[in-house]
Amino acid sequence: MMTVGQVVKRKAVIVKPEDTIERVARILSRHKVGSAVVVEDEEIVGVITDRDILDKVVAKGRDPKTVKVREVMTKNPVTIEDDYDISDAIDKMMEKGIRRLLVTRLGRPLGFVTAADLLAALNTMNSEEEEETIEETEVYGICELCGQYGPLYKVYIEGQERWICESCKDSLNL
Repeated sequence: MMTVGQVVKRKAVIVKPEDTIERVARILSRHKVGSAVVVEDEEIVGVITDRDILDKVVAKGRDPKTVKVREVMTKNPVTIEDDYDISDAIDKMMEKGIRRLLVTRLGRPLGFVTAADLLAALNTMNSEEEEETIEETEVYGICELCGQYGPLYKVYIEGQERWICESCKDSLNL
């Protein structure tokens, strides 16, 4: 099992509801992130994204120097605690139709995960499981020493690779 907290790549950038959009845009740019958590009195009150800035301020011709975060932020953001499984995060994102999810620890902002982060984590998990499966797979066939059919073990005898049964392996003390 992989938890959401293990996948967080983007640490939470915190802004205030009274910050201007210009200030937030500079903060997002400096930290090279696309979203920030809006916190007031130690409570998460919203999230503001680069998309909010584009759609609700720039595209509407509003002045980023006067528009406050409170006016354009997404209120009551969807969150998930860091100890939840990544499949829970994927389910929540699909259910809500969102691309990023705010990860919290005991209600405090920790960071964000995106759909791409979660897919990459799933891919890594699946690759590791495949490797484990390959290593655990038994090979069956005819022992090259005694001719009996059964599970075989790869061994090296006098520098040559041989596939032998367990009894031959035991008798050769390998």
